[in-house]
Amino acid sequence: MAKLTEERARDRRQTILDAAAALFAERGFSDTSMADIVEASGVATGTVYRYFANKDAVVMAVSEGALGTRFDPDEGDPLPLDEAMNALMAAATDQRRGQISSHVWARATSSARLQTLIAERHVRVCRWLARSIDQASGDPSPAATHRAELILCAVSGLQMRVASGVEVDTDAFREGLFALAG
Repeated sequence: MAKLTEERARDRRQTILDAAAALFAERGFSDTSMADIVEASGVATGTVYRYFANKDAVVMAVSEGALGTRFDPDEGDPLPLDEAMNALMAAATDQRRGQISSHVWARATSSARLQTLIAERHVRVCRWLARSIDQASGDPSPAATHRAELILCAVSGLQMRVASGVEVDTDAFREGLFALAG
């Protein structure tokens, strides 16, 4: 039997994660079984377990994906503030991402690993945004970091509202974020 190419292995893993993410968004983590993930992904049970030892490993991988990787403070120059805000708003108003994030936050109340993952990600996104507020190529000022923290808390609330189906005036919200950014 031919070895899996690295690309094919990545594709299979991503297929499993995509299926799991859809199930988690729809049902939550608790109401989704490994058998559900196997069925939804269309791969063999052994294939799922090749990539993930158990459901918690799938939850962690989906959580990392839901938290995103594009808000990286160490990648190049800071974005102009309007581009940074647009990126945050796009992430916050993606209903599926919000549904998964709400499950991640709920699960984090009993998972030290998820708490750590969320805390680390929050620090990175806060620094990313603070650099855009300050347009700093290095460490942003404490004032910009404080404003970024307030904005991220507001964006988290927006994301939960969108995930819950609550209608939000996103234009007014965006204006409020710019006011917070100073």
